[in-house]
Amino acid sequence: MTILIALLFVLQKPDIQIPDLEHMIQQSINVQRMAYNHERLEWDDTLGSLARAHSEDMAKRGYFSHKSPEGLTPMKRLEQAGYTKCRLVGENIYQNNLYSGVTTEKKKTTYDWNTPEKIAATTLKGWMDSEGHRNTILEKEYTRDGVGVAIASDDKVYITQIFCGVAAAVPQTN
Repeated sequence: MTILIALLFVLQKPDIQIPDLEHMIQQSINVQRMAYNHERLEWDDTLGSLARAHSEDMAKRGYFSHKSPEGLTPMKRLEQAGYTKCRLVGENIYQNNLYSGVTTEKKKTTYDWNTPEKIAATTLKGWMDSEGHRNTILEKEYTRDGVGVAIASDDKVYITQIFCGVAAAVPQTN
């Protein structure tokens, strides 16, 4: 019976609870910020909804960019939604997958499904391994954020994180 349950787990797509995954990613970002002695980011429901809408748009229309096909940037998307609290806006996007491997043997295909924890961890690793994404995560001027996740029909996971700072960044002088 245990083998049957394990086999069913391998064959079935995981049941990803999108809001839980979004908060898991946001919490992992805050762990990184705290490791660098930065303040935690406050979760903002509106930014989360706007981030999810961008991820859903990318998943539905099959593009991967900070700009929509119509040319809307993160700041323009926020303005269009009437969200004017941010003087400084940043965005990280990432494309992940529901599975990490596929095996076909004797006309039978099995998938190595990723857990939500693995999706969150590999997303964070991808961002932290990229200087530009890491700099966005560690920007001290950002005080709030929102994360949005969407899963496309081809099992790609689109992740958007929008960062907000209420004060404009002050240029440093040496």
